[in-house]
Amino acid sequence: MRRSNLSFVLITVLTIYYWEYAKYILIAITIMITIRLLIKLYKIIQRLFTSIRLADVDKMDGLDFEKYVANILNKQGYSNIKLTERFDYGVDIIAHKDGIRWGVQVKRYSGLVKADAVRQVVAGLPIYKCDRAMVITNSVFSNFAIRLAQSNQCTLIDRNKLAKMGIVLSK
Repeated sequence: MRRSNLSFVLITVLTIYYWEYAKYILIAITIMITIRLLIKLYKIIQRLFTSIRLADVDKMDGLDFEKYVANILNKQGYSNIKLTERFDYGVDIIAHKDGIRWGVQVKRYSGLVKADAVRQVVAGLPIYKCDRAMVITNSVFSNFAIRLAQSNQCTLIDRNKLAKMGIVLSK
């Protein structure tokens, strides 16, 4: 008898002998595979709905986007949320959370958000007596904007983070 045939016979004998245990192992493997497939399906569906929401956000005008962001901030636990006047000195929204008064610059862009957005909100902080700065966009930030924000303790929320915050909003 060849070695491969002997291995097959041995596995068959062991499977028959330990069938009760083998059934549980096969059931566990099947359950794990099913759970992994369901998780992948959930992530695909979540990405689909997120991209639909972002497509809607991309079509908003500036004021609608500000209202959308204010609503998201509210759902994220911010309070006393106010949109500033039309000539906002770099701060579009003022919001409070955990004793911190935030000045938020909102940028609905189709291109790269540059350092000017960070400069504007940081410069507007004293005018509105804000403690911290934040820039929220439906786009992405330039490397220089990211470095400038880090050196000024300015929080940046880009397209991906906004999508995740919007998912929380929809729940």
